[in-house]
This record gives sequence, structure tokens and C-alpha cells, in this order.
Amino acid sequence: MSLVRLLPLAGSRRFLPLGVFSVGAAVLGPLSTIPLRRLIDHGGATEVAALLLALLGQEFCAALREPAGAAAARRIDGVLRARVRAAATAMPLARLENPQVQADVRLALTGHRGRTAGMAAVAQAGEASRAAAALFGAAVLAAHVWWVAAAALALSVAQNRRIAAMLVGPGGVESLADSPEQVLRLRRAGYLAELTGGPRAAKEVRVFGVDGFLIGRYVAAMRAFVTPQARGRRAVVHGYGVVLALQLAGAAGTFGALAWLTAAGTLTAAALAQSVLAALLVLAYGAGGHQMFEIAHGSKPYEAAMRVLDQPLTAAPTATAAEEPAEEPALVRVTFGYPGRAEPVLKELDLRVRPGERLAVVGLNGAGKTTLVKLLTGLYTPQSGTVGTAGDAAVVFQDFARYSLPLRDNVRLGAPAHEWTDADVLAALAAVDALDLLEGLPQGLDTPLSRSFTGGRDLSGGQWQKVALARAVYALDAGRRILIVDEPTAHLDARAEQEVFERLLERTRGRTLVLISHRFATVRRADRIVVLDGGAIAEQGGHAELLAMGGRYARWHRLQTALIAGTSR
Repeated sequence: MSLVRLLPLAGSRRFLPLGVFSVGAAVLGPLSTIPLRRLIDHGGATEVAALLLALLGQEFCAALREPAGAAAARRIDGVLRARVRAAATAMPLARLENPQVQADVRLALTGHRGRTAGMAAVAQAGEASRAAAALFGAAVLAAHVWWVAAAALALSVAQNRRIAAMLVGPGGVESLADSPEQVLRLRRAGYLAELTGGPRAAKEVRVFGVDGFLIGRYVAAMRAFVTPQARGRRAVVHGYGVVLALQLAGAAGTFGALAWLTAAGTLTAAALAQSVLAALLVLAYGAGGHQMFEIAHGSKPYEAAMRVLDQPLTAAPTATAAEEPAEEPALVRVTFGYPGRAEPVLKELDLRVRPGERLAVVGLNGAGKTTLVKLLTGLYTPQSGTVGTAGDAAVVFQDFARYSLPLRDNVRLGAPAHEWTDADVLAALAAVDALDLLEGLPQGLDTPLSRSFTGGRDLSGGQWQKVALARAVYALDAGRRILIVDEPTAHLDARAEQEVFERLLERTRGRTLVLISHRFATVRRADRIVVLDGGAIAEQGGHAELLAMGGRYARWHRLQTALIAGTSR
């Protein structure tokens, strides 16, 4: 895994110090054996000074390598996260909505077990420095006794690999926690813990007295997670005993061989001292280090980031598909389906939106109404057909965003580059009958719309929907010519719905309005009503014309009218 290719992302100002300190920590230890040998052979102040400088330099480099590495890791992560965010922003919406892509983006941005790709890259550089120190030490030792150097280096490398395998390798105890089964158990336990102590379900937990039930489930989930982990850690302890025994035997063998060669007259006292220091550098590599955890866990966000960045940033339709802003948004013989679904949502669909038209689209759940909106706005690319997108549209999606920002910013985000005033924001709120929101906000337009902020306030579903509508109206006031609203009044009562729709009709006079709704009281005033069914347009026409046809629209209209009449009684 070429994590080191991330190191240049740190920039020369951070990369060069890390490189210098890593090389110094790797080289100065073996180099210190040279003045040590000369000191024992000849003595003298020069040799003492050289030895002290080499040892102090090694400690200096080892001490400064950590903060230099931390700075480099932060910079690498910042650059990589910016690239991931840019790739996610440019990615076709259909691909971004893929659960695996979402998981990759989340992992790349947040890291894994507190480790990031930048930390893994720096750790791999550190591990390379440790390995280089062991190799240099082995070279110094081999100059005197090659077979001792070869045996010590082979044993040290084997020990290092064995420790890594037990801890972070495939089947290791740390890797066990990342298995799909363990991840699911831990996620379940975390969810139950949040339910028990968090605010999301606090009302029902208290009212129904289910805290004991949830705690019991949490304990069971954590026990299911901890049991295999504890079993794996016991195996690691036993394995460490074997590794430690081998390390002690290897050290005893190495130093015993050096002592025997010295007693036999093969090594001088100076050569012995140099060989002992070199052997310590070789054997230190076998003890492993924290870098293996950084590399193992940090490699996961690195791999996720590479999968995101390696994705093509444009969709690959199976037929010619043009997505160009058009004067008349249109779908021509468009077929679109979601991955994993056998049948397409829309099949050979033709629809043109005329300038200034009030178009309504109705249909049962799953008919493809929201998919149609995403195609018209260029968020989806069809499998076949041609799309002329509504490039200058203001859109209110069914699952509109609820920003934990002040009310002013929630409205302004409809056109953030627009030269705005508070009067413009208030006008957009008034256009959707939302000025009454200010009565419950202590700081007025400056009030954050979330209780997670001091002085913030939460809104009801209907209030949030009005804010989303005001955001779209603000965009219209900034120059957009088309308004597309998907179920714009789903959270409003009938009276508020009628009032908001009347205001929208007035606000969009002379402009194009595309309305997705299941309420026939809302769509009856549209210039044209399109009925979606089976992935295609089943009926279209004016309200009276569709009622006269006696088809799907007429049947659904009668059913809804009867339900409303029954409810009102």
C-alpha cells in the first residue's frame, strides 16, 4: 500500500523537516558506533565529542520527528478531505446516494478509530525509518560477524511481522473488531446507548418506561461484542509470551556469540562495543511499535478516499443523454432506474414544460414524481433519452435541508451571492406566510434554528417547510425563472396549504411553476396536470378535462374528496 505517496501533500514546509528528522533518527544511531569504536581504540576528546554529538543528534531527531509528523499528518488530512469533499460535490447524485459511496465519504472524512490517512502515511514513513535503522545496524554488525548480523536481522523481522499479525493483521485481534459481525454489534450497542441516554427518544423512553428494556438490550449487545474481543486478546497475550521468549533467546544468542568471539580473540574490545550497539538497533525493530496501529487503522480511510477519488466524476449512461440547461425543460424518451432494481422508475417518458406554465404532476407513491424532479434539475442522468434541464430553477425538495443556522442564513442560502438585505429576507418569508415565525424566535432573524446552540429554537415540520419555501422564493427574487416544489405543503393543514399556494401562484406570475403534490385541492388550479403511473404519463390535461375523462385522476380525486368530507363530519 503506497501510503507514502500522500506525504508530498504535506507541502515542502512540513515534509522536509519530517524527512530530515526521520533520516537522522535512522542514520545517527548506526553512525554513532564509529566514534565509539575509535574512542575505545584510541581515546581522545574528538572521539568523545563525535560520539556525544551522534547520540544527542539521534535523540533530537527522534524527539522532533513526532511533532513534525503530527503537523504533516494534519496538512495531508486537510488536503485529502478537501479533495474528497470536492469529488463528492461533483459526483452525480445517483452515485452519491449509493450507501457504499456514502460510507466511503464518511470514513475518508472522519477516519477510523481515531486514525486518519495522514497519520498512516506519517507512520509508514516512521516504520521505514525504524527498518532503515535496523538495516544500517545489521550492516555495521555484518562488518565484524556476518552470520550473527543475518540471524539477528532475520529474527527481528520475523518478530515484527508476528506481532503485527497478532494485533492488526488478517485475523488479528484489532482486525476482529472491524469484521462485519463485530461492526454490526458495536453499531447496535451504540444505537441503544444513544436511545437510552440521548434526547432523541427521551420522551417515549420516560413515558413508556422502556429504559430498563433498552439497557438490557445494550448490555447484551456489548457482551456479544466484547466476548470475541476478550478471547482474541487472551490469544494475543499467549502469543506475546512466545514472541518474548524468542526475543530473549535471540538476544542471548546474539550477545553470547559476540562474547564468545571476543573471548576467542576474533573481536577486539572496540569491535565488541560497536557490535553490541549495532545489535541493539537491530533487535529493537523486532519489538514492533505504535506505527503498526496507525498504518492498519489509518489505511482504511485512505482506501476509502482513493475509492471516492478514483470514481469517474460523470455518469456513464448507456445511451445518448444530454443534460443542458434549456429554455423549455424537457424529458425526451427518458428511461431511468436505480441500481439493484429490476424495473426502471421511468420508461420512455416524454414531458415538456412550457415557459410560464403552471404544471402539476400527480401520482401514487413510487410513481417516480421525485425522480422526475431530480432529472429536470440535472441531478440524475438517465439511462437513455435526452434531458433539457431547468438550469435556473429554484427547488423545494420533499426531503428539504434543515440547516442548523440562523433563520436569516436559512433563507439567504437560496442565493448566497445575491446582494441581500433583511428586507429581502422578510419579503421572502412574507411570500409564504411565514412572518409569524419571528414571534417565537428570541433573536429574530439571528436565532439559530436548533436547540443544540445557545439561544436556538427548534421548528415544527410545517414551520420548516415554510422556511424551505421562503428560501426558494428568495432565489426567485434573485433572478431564477422556474420554481419546482415537491410536496410543498405536506406538513401544513388545509387552510395553511391553501394560503401558501395562493401566495406561490401570485409570486410566480409570469414564471414557470412545476408542482408535485398528492393533494387535489392544490393541483386543480394548475394549467396542466400530468398523471404518472407505471413509469409513464398515463393522463394529462386540465382539472375539469381529467375529471371528464373518468380515469385515474378522476378516481383518485373522488376518493380523496370522500375522505376529506368524511373527516370534516
